[in-house]
Amino acid sequence: MDFTQDQFIAKVIKSDAYVAGSKIKFDFGEEGTILLDGISRKVERDDGEADSVISLSWGDFKALANGQLNPMTAFMTGRVKVKGAMTPAMQLKQIFQNIR
Repeated sequence: MDFTQDQFIAKVIKSDAYVAGSKIKFDFGEEGTILLDGISRKVERDDGEADSVISLSWGDFKALANGQLNPMTAFMTGRVKVKGAMTPAMQLKQIFQNIR
């Protein structure tokens, strides 16, 4: 499944796929950022404060979301980097399952 950042945002909103009580920011470098705010239950293109910051390419993000890239492998090989709290980041599999 191929999707744009706007389509991902729409799917999160439609499926209410947040990590409750946490803010997770996806940093795609030059391709932008997306902030999942599980406190206010909103998602937006924002570079604000977050409990977890997950840095990766947009292509790797889509591969993770589609189940084509193993999260542990991506983390161990440096394709995915996490700053801040690890627990919210470890719940991403649930978010990806909810938006499929």
